[in-house]
Amino acid sequence: MSTTIGQYGDAGASLILSSGIKDMNLENETLSWETSAGTLSETYAGLGSTRSTAISLTPQITQVGAWQANITNAQTNLTVTATALTQLVSQAQSMATSLVGISGTTSPGAVTSVAVQATSTLTELQSVLNTSSGSGYVFSGNDSNTPPINGNMPLANSALAAQISDIVGTLGSAGASSVMANATTAASDPSLSVFSPSLSVSPGAAVGLQRSVVTGDNSSIAVGIVATQGTATSSASSTSTGSPIRDLMRDMMIMSSMKNMSPSTSGFSDLVNQLNASLTTTIGQLTDMESTVGVTQDGLTSQSTLLTSVQSMLKTQLSNARDADIASVATETSELNTRLEASYILVSDMKNMTLANYI
Repeated sequence: MSTTIGQYGDAGASLILSSGIKDMNLENETLSWETSAGTLSETYAGLGSTRSTAISLTPQITQVGAWQANITNAQTNLTVTATALTQLVSQAQSMATSLVGISGTTSPGAVTSVAVQATSTLTELQSVLNTSSGSGYVFSGNDSNTPPINGNMPLANSALAAQISDIVGTLGSAGASSVMANATTAASDPSLSVFSPSLSVSPGAAVGLQRSVVTGDNSSIAVGIVATQGTATSSASSTSTGSPIRDLMRDMMIMSSMKNMSPSTSGFSDLVNQLNASLTTTIGQLTDMESTVGVTQDGLTSQSTLLTSVQSMLKTQLSNARDADIASVATETSELNTRLEASYILVSDMKNMTLANYI
């Protein structure tokens, strides 16, 4: 009578017990996944009733992240742009100060010194206008892969500078107003433009070349400064191209052309006064551009803060739909292990039972 019961009639009970153990092992695998990954399921299909919610939220979170990245890149470009504009303002102020120094002078050497300074500042101007943020040239607008100033030729050696030099040479006979008007016309002439083809347009058209950054659903914002654009306070006239940066370049080229000019030349004092007035206006307009950049940065910061809140809310919703409650999982795992241990003990006991145990 030592033959075990397992050899005779325990098949039904054994099958039921084996099935229960199998189900508990599957449940244990699920709990192990939830513990290690922190989610309710390895796939969306396993999420059950929250599946559709999780599926819809994931791309929304990704999209918000992309908008945040756009804003971050735009802020980097704007920070670099603001620094470059500060440099342009500094250059204009330095030139204006130098003009005051030669106003009423009788020394040709003093005029030549200012002209040499202007030539050097033109080189600095070219460098600033070709400033890159690492992701593109900040003054090139939406054509950010192309530098605003073409080629490596110094601005002082450009065809525009040569044309303006010839115009300045007529000061004694034509007068200061004529020199300013003709130099302005030359600076506005696309055939003499030192800028890239895409930027060699009118100040109004250049505004439309600003970069556009998508910051939300059906929401975008124009950011940055285009080298040849105008401002709300600038307009084309006999003394202005309508673009502050173009005017600054023109004034520097005029000053650079005054090398070896005699202060006694007819119209000299008038030209110096007109240049000083032009630079003063340009400084104000460049400062306005700096303010515009700052306002844009503030707007982007506000939008970024809003997106951060939206993203946090979406992540919370996704977590509720997909993430496991680790505390509950730990409790369930402990209870399941207890049941499994009991089941295995029962299996072991059943294997050792004989027919005598049933009599």
